[in-house]
Amino acid sequence: MICLVDAEKISNMEIHKEQNYVLVNINPKFFPLEVIYSALYIFLDKAYAVVDGDPAIQVIVELKPKKESNLEELGREFNNELLSYANYSEMSKKNQKIREILLSRALLPAAKPEIKPEEEFEDPEGIAIPWEEKYGKGSETPWEEEGSENSETKEEQNPKNE
Repeated sequence: MICLVDAEKISNMEIHKEQNYVLVNINPKFFPLEVIYSALYIFLDKAYAVVDGDPAIQVIVELKPKKESNLEELGREFNNELLSYANYSEMSKKNQKIREILLSRALLPAAKPEIKPEEEFEDPEGIAIPWEEKYGKGSETPWEEEGSENSETKEEQNPKNE
């Protein structure tokens, strides 16, 4: 994979114009493998990628563009993605506790205050009367009772056109 013949060295990149690929040398102390993989994932539609090297010493990424492309620009874009994902990874670690707290609060069931029957509470409008006390057990709603002003027969509700 590594060929130093006709290679142009720029920063952490070796550009091989004849073979149409760029090597990016990455220090794993600055960019862990998960950051490298995340950056490479973005490049799957732009380039073929090969990862090589020793993850403890140096990781070498070969990028071969799928379409005609500027190799230096491809390598620099990859370096930018590395920085972007490294930043995301660090911010994610710093904010992990906050995310866990927010998620746990979002997933907790809505806590309804329980009112025990023996507890006294104020009801100035008189609306906190149980249905059974107000209308009797098993009674129909006031608007459904026979003889009520608002009651309608089924024929009145659904008149047939004759």
